[in-house]
Amino acid sequence: MSPPSEVDVIICGGGAAGSVVAGRLAMADPSLSILVVEGGKNNHNVREVVRPALYLTHLAPGSTTAKFYKGRASKQLNGREPIVPVGNILGGGSSINFTMYTRASRSDYDDWKTEGWTAEDLIPLLKKTENHHLENKDPAIHGFEGPLHVSYGGHEPETTEQLLDAAQSMGYKFTEDLQDLKESNAFEKWGKWINPETGRRCDSPHGFIHPQIEKGCNLHLLCDTKVARVIIENGKAVGVEVVPAEAPADSSPVTTTIKAKKLVVVSSGALGTPQILERSGIGAPGVLKAAGIKQVVDLPGVGTNYQDHNLIIPSYRVAPGTVTHDDFLRGNTDVHEQGEKDFANGKGVYATNFVNAGGKVRPTEKEIDEMGPEFRKFYDQYFKDAPDKPVMFVAIINAFLGDHSLVPAGNYVSIGTYLEYPASRGTIHVTSSSPYEEPDFDPGFLTHEADIGPNVWGYKLGREIVRRMPCYRGELPALHPKFSPTSAACAREIDVETSQEIQGYPGVTAGVRPGGALEPAQTGGKVENLVYSEEDNRAVEEWVRENVATTWHSMGTCAMKPREQGGVVDSKLNVYGVEGLKLADLSICPGNVGANTYSTALLVGEKAAILAGEYLGLKSV
Repeated sequence: MSPPSEVDVIICGGGAAGSVVAGRLAMADPSLSILVVEGGKNNHNVREVVRPALYLTHLAPGSTTAKFYKGRASKQLNGREPIVPVGNILGGGSSINFTMYTRASRSDYDDWKTEGWTAEDLIPLLKKTENHHLENKDPAIHGFEGPLHVSYGGHEPETTEQLLDAAQSMGYKFTEDLQDLKESNAFEKWGKWINPETGRRCDSPHGFIHPQIEKGCNLHLLCDTKVARVIIENGKAVGVEVVPAEAPADSSPVTTTIKAKKLVVVSSGALGTPQILERSGIGAPGVLKAAGIKQVVDLPGVGTNYQDHNLIIPSYRVAPGTVTHDDFLRGNTDVHEQGEKDFANGKGVYATNFVNAGGKVRPTEKEIDEMGPEFRKFYDQYFKDAPDKPVMFVAIINAFLGDHSLVPAGNYVSIGTYLEYPASRGTIHVTSSSPYEEPDFDPGFLTHEADIGPNVWGYKLGREIVRRMPCYRGELPALHPKFSPTSAACAREIDVETSQEIQGYPGVTAGVRPGGALEPAQTGGKVENLVYSEEDNRAVEEWVRENVATTWHSMGTCAMKPREQGGVVDSKLNVYGVEGLKLADLSICPGNVGANTYSTALLVGEKAAILAGEYLGLKSV
């Protein structure tokens, strides 16, 4: 069906925030004509979307539901070209993410220093989105009537309690609610954006867009379509030019113009939104001139201030009989068939993300000093007077997340740690006026020396936690730092006894290097921390540089702050210098958040819907 040639509101991108804006405006005024232009396919009831456990399929080679941005080769990453995926389907990241329910710290929002965006201003909007099914029933901090459910999912293995017990044995506290915007340096059972009755993922379009379309609101979807640029006439956004998502192989793409009578909202994410603005002539003079684009508005902050979280995910062997999700990821037919039966009742392996427990932690004074002077300086400036800010996120993932054909048989857990507030910054800019040309993208990972020490600490911390879990049976040395064989911290092979048990009969071992086998792992009593020499620390740092990756939490590239400070939008999300043009996604965040970013994306969507409603003269958005 052809798109309408003119509507009241055009929303450029149907990601987490854009879907909220579309749905809320449609609820407030069903007669308002709204068009959502989405580069990916419609996600409505797509099997790989609604079943939470299938999220890794979206990151597999050949996936069409994610777009994979390639960054510049980086000397800080030993020459690697980092890859950063983003959602390429209606719902954006909300359709393909890990469904983690984590919230930012109170000070994160207060640090934005923007009128109307303090934590006190925003808590009602966090509550508005969610239907909270976890232990904390405090209505002052959680919501219970929103369209998106929060639960523990439908499957919890024994490793959940083992990790929590291990963390407490190291002195960390357990809390029932690490997402109250103030708790930190503690562990909890992780909540998930999963409906506890159906087991389905709670993505943004299924909560906000599809129900309104089914009700007959004047809300339209145009999927598989790129926004080439926003049309600006006499300083006002009056429409957009769109093209097919894929460039035709044998002809020039057909460009279609769609007019907006009242408002254009760009919500294409931290990597997509700055490109749309630059192709529209909004950006730094040098960038636009190099790309052959006529400048309309001089906004040098567009495409700068890129932020993410730094992630490492080393894996560990666990005892035979430990319930993990490895057989599910291997494609075991029996496991999948049982999973389908359980999912019919909202339970089972399909109704989980394999991530059931973890923490937000802060280092001790001794650990801070060990991270080096650059991090000490950064800590004193950023963390010291903000006790709600965690330095590191830690989570157990109940499987090996890579290609199982590359590792020996057996069961695994992985410990993911990501640096919550990297000091490094990156950039993304267009290289052409064509929406099909790849941008110049530099995520900037590890370019600030303050990010090295805490990532090294994160590896050690995760390793110490898993060593205290009774199921622990060693590492795969090939997947860990290249320690000296004589190092006390050397990654250890699985023990012979466990290896033989995996194979099913005595005398046959797998995954054991001659002379490298462990004694059976200690499962009780006090476990002493490993001691790392300077040589060991260099090995860990080298491994971090070779393995650190995105956490798919891109933000900050069109920051909400004063124009003279490099800002792109004001507190009402208006793009400086253009009337009738607002942004609504994680690109507007001036600073990072100590959490997975879905909650913040939804929050930005709720706030943007209210601000758009005010602009349109609507009440009760």
